[in-house]
Amino acid sequence: MVGDVTDKAACDAAAAKALQAYGRIDILVNNAGITQPVKTLDISGADYDRILDVSLRGTLHMSQAVLPAMRRQQSGSIVCISSVSAQRGGGIFGGPHYSAAKAGVLGLARAMAREFGIEGIRINCITPGLIETDITRGKLTPERKKDITDTIPLARTGRADDVAGACVFLASDLSAYCTGITLDVNGGMLIH
Repeated sequence: MVGDVTDKAACDAAAAKALQAYGRIDILVNNAGITQPVKTLDISGADYDRILDVSLRGTLHMSQAVLPAMRRQQSGSIVCISSVSAQRGGGIFGGPHYSAAKAGVLGLARAMAREFGIEGIRINCITPGLIETDITRGKLTPERKKDITDTIPLARTGRADDVAGACVFLASDLSAYCTGITLDVNGGMLIH
């Protein structure tokens, strides 16, 4: 399915299609996000709305779409993708509005974890560091990439499967007693 997470009706339709196909919804990974490398004084209102709508409002819309099914089941796992940028107050590619949106995801997920834990629904976050994706492809010179990896204790940038493995862990019963946590997947870029 393809949908726009900024459109609540599209999110509800996606959840309805999943329920129709599978009869239940056990896992949601809120992974939609966009970025923009601009400085604070250059952020327009439209820029701010666009970045926050995808990362933060999209996380809310998709969570709202699946939570009724999870409540009926009295079980489920929602994994929200934030960013090391939310914790550091900036990253390599995103502007301050990206950091704000991803920090908002942390707060939203923690609040939902408190609200829905009693109903057997776990909600957790992952904060990836620099992960090689289509967003980063071709945007770093070899020299800049080396400068960055020299500061990462595991001496490499992340791969999509590094984040995927953390999602599998948080979605599965291996993390049955985890809710409201933030799991850093950054190779040690930020140790706190």
